[in-house]
Amino acid sequence: MSILVNPQWLKARISSNHAPVILDVRWYRDQVGGYDHYLEHHIPNAIYVDLEQDLTGVHNPGNGRRPFPSKKKVQKLTRKWGIDKKSYVVVYDSVAGTSAARAWWILRNAGVENVFFLDGGLQRWEHAGMPTLTGPGIIPLRGNFEVSDTPCMPTISVDEVKTWPQHGILLDARSERRYQGHFEYNDARLGHIPGAHNLPTYGNVGPDQKFLDFESLLDRFEGLGITSGSEVAVYCGSGNLATHTIAALEVAGLPGASLYEGGWSQWCLDPERPASRGFRP
Repeated sequence: MSILVNPQWLKARISSNHAPVILDVRWYRDQVGGYDHYLEHHIPNAIYVDLEQDLTGVHNPGNGRRPFPSKKKVQKLTRKWGIDKKSYVVVYDSVAGTSAARAWWILRNAGVENVFFLDGGLQRWEHAGMPTLTGPGIIPLRGNFEVSDTPCMPTISVDEVKTWPQHGILLDARSERRYQGHFEYNDARLGHIPGAHNLPTYGNVGPDQKFLDFESLLDRFEGLGITSGSEVAVYCGSGNLATHTIAALEVAGLPGASLYEGGWSQWCLDPERPASRGFRP
């Protein structure tokens, strides 16, 4: 089954005996108040997830701007959200899936097998005429999910990313301007990790904020030489865009890409680490 579901699929299951756990992961880089938007309108039974509070670990400058949460924290969250071993989980946002992707990756890494995107997000749900609710939403029954003892999604370290281009393909999922070193709004230095190819995440979706179809995504990745046998690793600034590209690779039938969790925000902190600028890797 694809990791993407549509509004009709979700609506048909909301009132079923095996209703999915629905996570609203709306977050806006240049705004505060994702929860305020949730209170105004959200999908029935959706639980609000705060990206900064729930999907971020303990801040340590050496680990990058937005570290991923610990196993212990994820364990608490899965139970708080009512997830158990057989749960279906659907994540959504209103920014083309780029914040929902962080929740998707964290849950998959924890061993939750059935995690899906509402493709097109809240906008597609509302455009399809589906109902929304206001207010604080539901308090789910406590789940019993046990986080996997070992991570279920591949990652690479800051030392591994340095040599990755020598044997695999390293993708930088940030915008062209940030990759080329023309602009930076978050991190201490301009540029990109030497050897990385730029493939901006927002190219994974169309104007309707839905993921491109299988063939279009496959063409996009094959254009950089990515095939089913390729070793691929992805980074961005702090994790959101990279996890979206890892999901897009899976939609294209190319699962298994590694995440460099620290991203550019970790790499650029050490002045001894080189930075390339311009459009070439």
